[in-house]
Amino acid sequence: MDTGIKVGDCMKTTLITIDESASIFDTAKKMSDAKVGSLLVEKNGKITGIITDSDLVRKCLAKKNTHCTVGEVATHPLVTIGPEMDLSEAARLMGTKKLRRLVVMQGNHTVGIISSTDITKISPSLYDLIAQKQVLERAARN
Repeated sequence: MDTGIKVGDCMKTTLITIDESASIFDTAKKMSDAKVGSLLVEKNGKITGIITDSDLVRKCLAKKNTHCTVGEVATHPLVTIGPEMDLSEAARLMGTKKLRRLVVMQGNHTVGIISSTDITKISPSLYDLIAQKQVLERAARN
């Protein structure tokens, strides 16, 4: 069920990055200052991963490991989508991969980021595609 709305039409194009050697404290401060829930991770000037507020909590703070670096806890490799793809495809990919954000790539260039929140604000009916896989897995566990 295509929406006719392309990822490129609603992605965020302001990309905030952090070096993989940064501490989790620097990462949290940068996220807080920028009012974002994720940063793109750079290594030698190339985007190699993404770190989210959830990564900081689950992989460092909950384990009382405050000496983590970004590179140790960031998600690698990136799950990406093209700007020409339909929003429904982005929602389906998020649901399948259990992700809340996708990095948007055009060729070898990072051009944006799209979140599940961005998608559901534009097309609330796509929420089911994003949540479907997660709900089924939770039900299977119980």
